[in-house]
Amino acid sequence: MKALLATWRGRFIAAFLLVQLLLPLAYYVGRRDPHDERFAWRMFSPMRMAKCTPHFTVGGTPLALPTTFHEAWIEIAERGRFIVLEAMAAKLCHDHPGTPVELTLDCTYLDRDPHTYGGHDMCREPTL
Repeated sequence: MKALLATWRGRFIAAFLLVQLLLPLAYYVGRRDPHDERFAWRMFSPMRMAKCTPHFTVGGTPLALPTTFHEAWIEIAERGRFIVLEAMAAKLCHDHPGTPVELTLDCTYLDRDPHTYGGHDMCREPTL
């Protein structure tokens, strides 16, 4: 180890390896979306099997997602990805100014009890 750190190339290699090891760990600390597992071993994760159902209402009227959003967005939303759901809500807020857009996300899991997220006007408070 001492020989590795004796040269600038060795220090660069050591720093590069350290960053590669710590970057994924930093991702897990303080994250707010439990469904986002970009650095996880997905084949072993029960979170991959989570099933979520997003419910949007615009001005109190339920919204049929396929009439407004592409199928790919809906599939990712059904995995519970907060960033996608928040972007969908932002688009609805933009398309319907002054109208409350409410999002409720009901999720079921293999390894824990069901959970509901949201339930508030996403135009006023745009995070789940």
